Amino acid sequence: MKNLTNTIVLIGLIAVTTTGCSMFGSKADSVDVPRSEAITRQKFSTFFEDDGIKINWECIDRDWFPSLGFSCEESVIESIEATITIPSNGGTDFNAYVASQVGQVEVMGMLVRFINTEITSERVVTLMAQNVEKADDTYRNPITGTGQNAGSRPDIPAVIGISSREAPRDPNPNMNFALRSNVNSTVRDLNTEVRGTAKGRLIGVAFNYDQRDDQLLQITGLWDRKRAEQLQLLGTQYFNQQP
Repeated sequence: MKNLTNTIVLIGLIAVTTTGCSMFGSKADSVDVPRSEAITRQKFSTFFEDDGIKINWECIDRDWFPSLGFSCEESVIESIEATITIPSNGGTDFNAYVASQVGQVEVMGMLVRFINTEITSERVVTLMAQNVEKADDTYRNPITGTGQNAGSRPDIPAVIGISSREAPRDPNPNMNFALRSNVNSTVRDLNTEVRGTAKGRLIGVAFNYDQRDDQLLQITGLWDRKRAEQLQLLGTQYFNQQP
């Protein structure tokens, strides 16, 4: 009898549960789940600290084989940033203005040199040789009429010739010697000159200023590809600029 009672109670609970579910609706409510898509376009940045350059680029196509999407197959550069710190040499408004103007030119120069730089190297060798020969010949020769009278002129004494050995205290020790002095001088000059020339056209460069110290101004120039393309299009259409 006890088992029968338990069975009847269990059947009643199941019936109540079934009835309760039917009271709230005949079907379950649906929940909208947002559709998930794989990330294929990602933005990255590459720093060149020694040059003060930062490149912002975007991966538009991934390499699915064999890297399974971990490497980028096609990318596009979105913007390039160049940063430089300029001393203002003073705290006045005029010093700050001059520093900002100098910083703008330096930043644009950094961008142009990073994008395109033409290197020219020239080496010149100059060889100069100089030969100098000096001669110092000193001889003591007998004079004509040595040991004889002057002939018809008795008033002229006879000429006596002596050698260098016979002459006491010879003032010239190089008497009867031929001296030669050769001097050779060679000069070689090697000049190596390396030139770097950068030339480019920058459109739509924006500048950002940050005061790093009382007399230090940090200037960042940002070249954006989309902005440059739009400005170039406007220039050709409305300002008669050459593309």
